[in-house]
Amino acid sequence: MESLMVWLIIVVILLVAFGPILWLRPSRRDRRLVALRGQARADGLRVQMRRYPKLDLLPEDRVTAGGKRLETLLEAAVYLKPLDPKLRILPGWRIQRGTEGLPAWPGWVFELGKRPDSALLRPMLQALEPLLARLPADVVALECEPREIGVYWLERPGNGPAEVTVLAGWLTEAAARLAALETELGAPEE
Repeated sequence: MESLMVWLIIVVILLVAFGPILWLRPSRRDRRLVALRGQARADGLRVQMRRYPKLDLLPEDRVTAGGKRLETLLEAAVYLKPLDPKLRILPGWRIQRGTEGLPAWPGWVFELGKRPDSALLRPMLQALEPLLARLPADVVALECEPREIGVYWLERPGNGPAEVTVLAGWLTEAAARLAALETELGAPEE
């Protein structure tokens, strides 16, 4: 009986000593995200976490029954492709999947108050329109700035490094279309 007690004490001590170490192990989700983002770096993309406004809000999404205001911002990983050369005359913009806002494409809208006021916006959107149908359903927003183009991607379970490579290809093609449009419209060379 005494030897059983000694072994039991040893097991408890080992669990107390090594238990916290097991908590430090990355979860399956963390390992998957590291693989996705590592593939993004290998494909020449940069990843940032950014917040974006939730569109198509219901009344219960805005305020609780007790009158407390609810957060209406969501967070997504933004996979960014540098533009080379950077855009000089084309405006920056962001569109999201949704119906509440200024229409950009069917099912895509500009965030209220965020639509650029530029005659060059329509040609930009037309240049990217053929690519839009190829975006995965869990891409919730698309953003273009003078130095980079990016997709807000939810990184849902089941997505792997192959999907990142598809996104990188999409972003590369979109960047090439924007560079060609900029050249066509007569942007000055760097």
